[in-house]
Amino acid sequence: MSWVWTIPIEITPLQLLRPPLFCLDHTRVVVPTYRDWDEARITIEAILDCRPRPAEVMLVNDNAEATRPAWVSRYPIFAIDYPGNRGPSYARNTGARFRSGRPIDWLYFTDTGCQRDTAFFAELVDASMAMPRTTVAIAAPVVGVIDSGGNSPVNRYMTEEAILNPPRDVHGPQAIVTANAAVSVAAFHALGGFDTTYPFAAGEDLDLGVRLRRLGPIGWAPRAVISHQFIESEDDLRRRFRRYGAGTAHLELRLGLPSLRVQSIVARDPALQHLADVQVLAMRSGYDAHLAPRVLLE
Repeated sequence: MSWVWTIPIEITPLQLLRPPLFCLDHTRVVVPTYRDWDEARITIEAILDCRPRPAEVMLVNDNAEATRPAWVSRYPIFAIDYPGNRGPSYARNTGARFRSGRPIDWLYFTDTGCQRDTAFFAELVDASMAMPRTTVAIAAPVVGVIDSGGNSPVNRYMTEEAILNPPRDVHGPQAIVTANAAVSVAAFHALGGFDTTYPFAAGEDLDLGVRLRRLGPIGWAPRAVISHQFIESEDDLRRRFRRYGAGTAHLELRLGLPSLRVQSIVARDPALQHLADVQVLAMRSGYDAHLAPRVLLE
């Protein structure tokens, strides 16, 4: 996989932090869940199967209903409830700020429906050892799940186009994608966590990542791969990219960036060009709709 996009700004560190080394004994996993308990269980089980694994796992219930399935209480995890659906930024901030009594130096963020090999965290630790001591976050790849018959166009597209790789410049990742990223607690708290003005699951991780890059480099761990089963549906893909388009517009507004409205995309595999066209049209639709109130005000 290679990168397909770059945020068109120069991100210069304003200060360089020196976080503690990435150590699983002082790492917490944070997983928000919203109307996807079955997918949450997939993620939790995959994390608990890892050897080694982080010290703590937080499952944050961002559902309007406080009830949760019985399986949650059977796992060695913390489950956090609060009133109402507050969005992924609020959920992740809540999981990050929870006081368990254990010293935590790093936060690992992931999403529901994500699977990984049992050696995943060992790969993440190994990669971190070669990174500068000023590294404030670690990004890593997300791929789709392609069935043995190859009849998985959406998952192939998400993988081949590296859709869930973060943007990159000549210095490395410019941001993170919270399906698969570790963040220094010191840096996270210095920035105040995720921006809760993002009401949807799109853009809030890029926003935090850009702000993190201003504190130090973001490392890349190419072998610490997770897989996500994307729904094989163009309608679902269209909804996803419309949300991503809205998130991109909000990112542009919040950080004062040049226009991020997507132009055209040429798929690496010509057989998947129709999905690239779906992506472009959906992202433009979400982007334009999100900016529409601002345009009317002007």
